[in-house]
Amino acid sequence: MSSVSELDFFILLCAEGSISNAAKALDISSAAASKRLAQIEKNMGCQLVIRSTRAMSLTSSGQLYLEYAQKISREMDTMRRAIRQQSTGAEGTIRINAPFGFGRKYIADAISQFVREYPQIDCQLYLTDHPVNLIERSFDVCIRFGNLPDSTLHARKLVTHQRWLCAAPRYLKKAGTPAHPRELSHHNCLFLRQNDDTYGNWTFIKENEHHHVKVAGSLSANDGETVLHWTLQGLGVTVRAEWDVVKHVKTGKLIRLLPDYALPNADIYAVYPYSQYTPIRVRLLIDFLAEYLRQPLNF
Repeated sequence: MSSVSELDFFILLCAEGSISNAAKALDISSAAASKRLAQIEKNMGCQLVIRSTRAMSLTSSGQLYLEYAQKISREMDTMRRAIRQQSTGAEGTIRINAPFGFGRKYIADAISQFVREYPQIDCQLYLTDHPVNLIERSFDVCIRFGNLPDSTLHARKLVTHQRWLCAAPRYLKKAGTPAHPRELSHHNCLFLRQNDDTYGNWTFIKENEHHHVKVAGSLSANDGETVLHWTLQGLGVTVRAEWDVVKHVKTGKLIRLLPDYALPNADIYAVYPYSQYTPIRVRLLIDFLAEYLRQPLNF
């Protein structure tokens, strides 16, 4: 079977009218051009060109080969234009994945504003409890928190973000306020069950010193909103994302504990499978999200 480059060579050869002219156009020797034609004929199993000292003519097989070569070449050009337009134009579809809570509160509003600004772009938002495989699920962008374990993906940090240790004033009045991470072992800690490897193990960092604390509590859930609700009721201490609790801290419904100790990285990233050929619609969305999340949004 002939390759696309062989088809293009044959089209050029016919347009130039001779092997020597085709060789000059390609800046190769006549012998190399003749050898290339011979290889095409060998691949096809028939003679395509009748050669003479001054000119060349096509056999019936050669004429048929030329017709299909031109047709395929036109289709390839159409495909390239379509791909180039999709990659460089502000149009097309973007598939976006984000965590449920953060996606509902921030990403949904962000992309609704985005499509008003770019009406030729369609956004499909999929909210999930757990990170998904971008490539297997054909997502263009995923919103993720913290360190990114998959080095095959590309990421851009959208905004600096933290995790906070919090409790309601009524709980602290009853149980006391911890002054050091080790004191949490005596508190009722409320858990979000998403990763069994980290369940019940909290790490705090201060001046490059890590404090690993094994904590326990009477309540856990796989839903962050439920854990937050319990915390607001004064049932215990929890670790929640800054975006989820900052408004409650500002109003005094929650107290941020141990603010001098940092919890593991929770910066917000846009993760995508593209490298140097990132479609412009995806670049526009990531730029838009970065600007949107820099605005005062209660975190």
